[in-house]
Amino acid sequence: KRKLECSDMYAQKLIDEAQGDENKLYDLFVQKLAERHTRPAIVEY
Repeated sequence: KRKLECSDMYAQKLIDEAQGDENKLYDLFVQKLAERHTRPAIVEY
């Protein structure tokens, strides 16, 4: 949660999606972290 700087709810959704598989959770973490660095922020005008 701290590394992704996300809400408790979002962190719990990642944990639920991994279904207890630590490797899958780590893969999701790496994927979301990479996505955060490549996806532009949403800007509303």
